[in-house]
Parts: sequence; structure tokens; C-alpha cells
Amino acid sequence: MLRNYHSTIRSYISEGKLPLWVVHREAGLHPARLFHDHEYSEIALIISGSARHILESENIPIEAGDLLVIHPGASHAYDHTENMEIINLVYDRTKISLPILDGYSMPLFRIFFPGHGKQQNSAKPVAHLEGQNLQETVRMIRRLEDELKNCRPGNLFYSLALFMEILVRISRISGYKIPEQRVHFLIGDAVSYMNRSFADAVQVEELARIAHMSQRSFHRHFRETVGCSPVDYLMQIRLQHASDLLINSNSTISEIAARCGFYDSNYFCKKFREAFATTPRTFRTEHRSLTRER
Repeated sequence: MLRNYHSTIRSYISEGKLPLWVVHREAGLHPARLFHDHEYSEIALIISGSARHILESENIPIEAGDLLVIHPGASHAYDHTENMEIINLVYDRTKISLPILDGYSMPLFRIFFPGHGKQQNSAKPVAHLEGQNLQETVRMIRRLEDELKNCRPGNLFYSLALFMEILVRISRISGYKIPEQRVHFLIGDAVSYMNRSFADAVQVEELARIAHMSQRSFHRHFRETVGCSPVDYLMQIRLQHASDLLINSNSTISEIAARCGFYDSNYFCKKFREAFATTPRTFRTEHRSLTRER
């Protein structure tokens, strides 16, 4: 499929700002068959009307309430957009720092924030919202839009909180299949242990024992519940804590690596760059510049 243009997040926000924006297009204002790709991720919610979503070789009908997720690397467009009203959450998942905690216990969350190298793009909706759920979700997104466009005290903090609330709301009402409750509870014990003990040498054998499962069953149920392997999840926890320390402490990179369970600072730098597409040093400099601007 031909790509007409490449969209960057700088089209919406300036350097050093929170990598998050809302784009709303009323019915009749969205161009048809304008193929593009983008460097950011996008959650698109059809508010009213209908259209067709074209992505690579797929051409899928969409309607009010459909929720689409498009990550970087895919060329896509909308067709027959005459009566389609759409609102988009634009975000750079490699630069936005979220406290993931138990986010991956919500199956749809892994679609919004897939692990490194695991993103998949499809023209098909990932969820469908109806009635009051659709209306309330749109109101929340419009409230986020208003907050992002204003410079009130705590603007960035509140915007990030609203974004997280929207993701949780959509994830909970999406209709995605929830894993069997007992298994989910047992996996939750292991997840809690990982969040408490991420700086230690966490062993899969110990996690399986905590969940009262064989290692084989634990691996399978963990992936079904959380959306990634125990090793990948532990890495996400460690890197999230490391990113917080880079912003909020004066510890050296080697000290942060050790505090987050990395016993080789070079390996820490490699994994951090894979996850955040930048080095720990550059990440610290950019985010501290943002803090000073506030």
C-alpha cells in the first residue's frame, strides 16, 4: 500500500512535552483514503457514523463504538468517511512513563502497551463500546483534551492520570475474555512477589511455588493472564523502577542498575535502550529538562 505521508508526534506537541495528545475530527472532516504511517501509537474511537479502515491488505467496515489501535510501522487510511466522527489518543509508548504495576492483568492493556518487538497491527477493532459506556469514554477523552491544552498547575500530572483512567475504563468494559478467577488470583500472588522483590535474583522456580503450580503450568497461565513471560514482566518492572530513579534521584547509572536487579550496568543500558529507544543518560537529561520547564 502506498504511504502518502509520515506523521510525527511533533505535529501535535513541542519537544520536551508529555508525549500525549487528543485529535478530534467531526463528521465529514476526516479525509478519505489519505494513507499514512506514524512514529507514535494511536487509539482511535469511532464516536458516530461508519467508514472502512484500510491497513495493508485489510479493508474492514467500522462503526460507532469501534476502538482501533495502530502502532508505528503500518500504513493505514479511512474510506467512506462522510459521516464518521472520530477521536484519537496519540501517544509515544516508548517515552511515556507509566507505573505499569498490575496493568497487564487487564488483557486489553497489552494491546495498548505491547512488549518490546511484540506489537501487531490490524485494521480490525480491538473492542466495541456502546451506549452509556461509549458516551462516558468520549467525555473522559474530551476532558483529557481540555487538560492537555491548558497550562494549569499540575497539568501534566493530571493529564497522565486521566490517560491511565481512560485505559483502565476501556480495558474493563471491552469484553475481552478474563482468565479463570482462581488461576488469576494465584498468578497475582506471583506478580505481587515480583513487584516487591524485583531487585533480588527472582527465580521462576520460586514463582511457580508461590502460585502452587508446576513450572510448565505457571509459564502457560502467567502468559495467558499477563500477556508476556515471567522474565519479560520482571524486566518491565525493573526498567520502570529504573526510569523513575533516573528522573527522581541523583544516583549514578551503575547504582540505579544495581538497585533494580541488574548486576551488569552495560546489560542494563542495553535493555533500557531496547525498551525506551534511548540511553539512560539521555532519558535522564530529557526528563529533567521537562521538569525544569514546569
